[in-house]
Amino acid sequence: MSGSTPPPDAGPGRSRAGWWWLLVAVLAIALVTALVAQPWAPVETEPTPTVTVTATEPDAEPTTQSPSVPPPGSDAMFDGTSAPRLFVTSAELLADVPAAEPEVQPLITSGQLPWGLPAGSTVEPPECTIAVTVVTTPPPWFDALMWGNDAMSFEQEVLLLPDPAAAREAFRALVTAVDACPEYSQLNPDIDGATWTAEPAIEGQAVYPSIVQEIVHLAEGSEVPGFRGHMLVGNAIVTWTAEALTAGDADEARATLGDAASLSAMVQDQAQSAVRSLG
Repeated sequence: MSGSTPPPDAGPGRSRAGWWWLLVAVLAIALVTALVAQPWAPVETEPTPTVTVTATEPDAEPTTQSPSVPPPGSDAMFDGTSAPRLFVTSAELLADVPAAEPEVQPLITSGQLPWGLPAGSTVEPPECTIAVTVVTTPPPWFDALMWGNDAMSFEQEVLLLPDPAAAREAFRALVTAVDACPEYSQLNPDIDGATWTAEPAIEGQAVYPSIVQEIVHLAEGSEVPGFRGHMLVGNAIVTWTAEALTAGDADEARATLGDAASLSAMVQDQAQSAVRSLG
């Protein structure tokens, strides 16, 4: 048999198969070349929408005042002549406090109560002293009034700081101390002292920054329930204490004063009136 004779399996089918594999190889080379030239072509997709989620508190009241806009009177400057207008009047107590009816009498008058602790008195624990004195050093101006009858008493203190910025700083320190002092006592030499137990402060929802607490005042063996609040307006800090003097259940006695919201609103309304009087 001659060497030029093809082998038995080298027929037309095998020849077509060789061309097929050659074609596959060429296409593969072309594909690799294309990928090297443009390894990751951008894939066009539909644009992704931007979704904004706003969290709101349940049953929150809408507000029309921007948080960045200070309330009217936040920069008010009171002095010794205008500050007394921050005190609630007996007429307002009769209108807003059930236990004030049929009348209240002045128990502490202007100039009668000095700022600070009586000589020799201390507060325990000492870091709670500010809860009694409001500020740590004598303020430029201070005064206090108290109205009352057999069923209730309402004491209000007003102190002035040099300017609204100083008052804001003092108010922050006061709120911090109040939060840290759920119970404190005032120790007085040779006389019975007093102990205050307070519930956590509730931030007032009003024009001016304020907090309100339910308190129990223990003195001379008697427990007296009530409310205490602090409010910042301009360069003034206003502190008020309402106490129910009727015997019986503490919650029922406290209810004769109204509630924290109504008492705070009364003080806030008086503050707005005082701010308007500044012109």
